[in-house]
Amino acid sequence: MSGGSKKKSNRTSSATAKPKAPKAKDLAELAYPAHLAESSVVEELRQTVQKLRIFDSLGKTLTSSLDLSEILRIVVEKLGSLVKSRHVALVFLDETSNECYFEYPKDLADKKHTFPLGKGVLGRCLERGRGELYLGPSLDPLFDSAVDGLVVYQPESMITLPIMSKGSVLGLLAFFTDRNENRFTEEQFRLLETFSDYLAIAVENARNYKGVQELTISDDLTKLYNSRYLHLVLEREVTRSERYKEQFSLVFIDIDNFKNINDVHGHMVGSQLLREFGTFLLGQIRTSDVAIRYGGDEFVLVLPKTTKKDAMLVVERTLEILRQNLFLKNKHLNIRMTASFGVATFPEDGKTIDAIISAADKAMYMVKKGSKDGVYAASKPVTLIGTKI
Repeated sequence: MSGGSKKKSNRTSSATAKPKAPKAKDLAELAYPAHLAESSVVEELRQTVQKLRIFDSLGKTLTSSLDLSEILRIVVEKLGSLVKSRHVALVFLDETSNECYFEYPKDLADKKHTFPLGKGVLGRCLERGRGELYLGPSLDPLFDSAVDGLVVYQPESMITLPIMSKGSVLGLLAFFTDRNENRFTEEQFRLLETFSDYLAIAVENARNYKGVQELTISDDLTKLYNSRYLHLVLEREVTRSERYKEQFSLVFIDIDNFKNINDVHGHMVGSQLLREFGTFLLGQIRTSDVAIRYGGDEFVLVLPKTTKKDAMLVVERTLEILRQNLFLKNKHLNIRMTASFGVATFPEDGKTIDAIISAADKAMYMVKKGSKDGVYAASKPVTLIGTKI
């Protein structure tokens, strides 16, 4: 009997005892069992989430931006991260010359390094329009260290990804690993391939948009910027100069006796002379300077971060070279010509866009009304008095 009581007592205590609440650690173990915590399945899920995030970021960039440089910066950064590559190159094809040039990395782009279509592994990829995965690419008979070894001297592996549009090759992305990194895998290659079509659409859209923009601010004849662009660039320079307490200079130019050239040789020759003069001006200025065809035979130079003294030196040197230059040599005309220059400097000669344009224009007309073939610098306050060189 005593045994029965004991048995009953056990049943009662079992039924009435409250279960213990699981601890936080226990819950974590339930959610992520120890045998799965570091398993390949979980790691694969993590990688998939990372890839989806990168694709989402890239998708938003490609559909929301028409700025080619911004698109390329994001693509290079994100796709490089996707395949864990620190070494990425972006190469474009110039269809008019069949020359390939680096857009990225920046040091190669700045050097304006080019190579012929079909040269090296990169050139072959551009020529064929087909992506490849290379393991030990330096062993490939077409490997050319002057092209393929510029990003990584002797790459351990390499992925080339052409950017195609409507059957034509726009360029390519190339990813490299060095000897201290793991080689690329077939899976990584296929992953990048899935994104190439979207990239091509984005690049083409950005290029088309840029082309439309250039049509609105470019001069058809000389291919310099046109007068519409002058106000845009001056707004930028005024803002920058005010922010950093710097000066910039504006140069107005009028070709001397241009009407006589049209009268003697005809308007077609005159148009070619204007084209050659625009090319001549580009050869006298820095890449940071801006050359503009203002209208007719008038041109403008915008010289950022340039004092009046330095601007006068630039103009004086340009005048000397211009006096010695022969134009229309291909037509056996060998024309020499001169021009009248006017210089004004912001903010010394004007604190607004209209004021600085007026100062440079008036200075230039002082030369036109005089002996021509010279330069005047605007004075402060703005007057028609200047110093001729």
